[in-house]
Amino acid sequence: MFSSTLIPVIVMILLGFILKHKKIVSDAFWKDADRAVYYIFLPALLFSNISSMSLAKVSLAKLLAIILILLFGASFILLVLQRIQPINAATFTSVYQGATRFNSFIALSMVSTAWVSPLALEVAALVVSIKVILLNILCVSVFSSYTAPHQSWTKKLGLIFKNPLISACVLGLLVNSLSIPVPVWLLSSADILGKASLTLGVLSVGAGLIINFQGWVSYPTILATTLKLLVLPVAAYYLGLWFELDLVSHQVLVLLFAMPTAISSYILAGQLGGDQPIMAKIITIETVLSGITMLPILAWMAASNS
Repeated sequence: MFSSTLIPVIVMILLGFILKHKKIVSDAFWKDADRAVYYIFLPALLFSNISSMSLAKVSLAKLLAIILILLFGASFILLVLQRIQPINAATFTSVYQGATRFNSFIALSMVSTAWVSPLALEVAALVVSIKVILLNILCVSVFSSYTAPHQSWTKKLGLIFKNPLISACVLGLLVNSLSIPVPVWLLSSADILGKASLTLGVLSVGAGLIINFQGWVSYPTILATTLKLLVLPVAAYYLGLWFELDLVSHQVLVLLFAMPTAISSYILAGQLGGDQPIMAKIITIETVLSGITMLPILAWMAASNS
């Protein structure tokens, strides 16, 4: 399970890092690739999987309940800690992103290599869609409360609904729930485009790593990393048991909540007045350490499937 799931992803991340820092491809390539993945390839993957999945096979209500508990629970912990031991407002928004957001490129890539059954990728796409919608609303709300408290709600909502991932998720769910027929050629095209997001997205993770050890150990980085890589995966595991999730949904849920934070967190921090330097450190720390924290999860998955 380890060699077939984690090592290929690590290799792709390292390859992205080498391509970037050895200048094998230009910096302009990464900017264009990130835009293509964000606006075209990943939305296509989410739409194709969500619109065509059999919702009857997926524990939608249970997954939604668990995700809500985890995200609102993490938000509550962070807000309470901010009251007890306050940090700079901009830094707190980066800690919030680091503790709650996740790298969907690594997640979907690992799911696609770990399971042969298409059900796993469908469950992953559904979990990603729920998390993308909720997290964008929560993150924008936190930013607006801490860095732009007087910003109009019209502008806040605009930031949320301009997100192409949200649009793709909502459209896919509407098409599926309303049984709107989608031409086979369109789904096939979306599927082909979506596969490109897994490769380019993981390469971009490596290209975005900033290896600078100065100032890595601090209260903000420890708080974000501990919640993201330890607390949330463990909580997801026990909630999955409590809600009696089926095995595939349980494993996919834990795997996705064990992912490091998203590279796009850095972009959002820059757009909305967050602390970009601390965000870059959190992204790199979590991406590197997730290679270790994932090991017991993969061992549990291997034992469960044996």
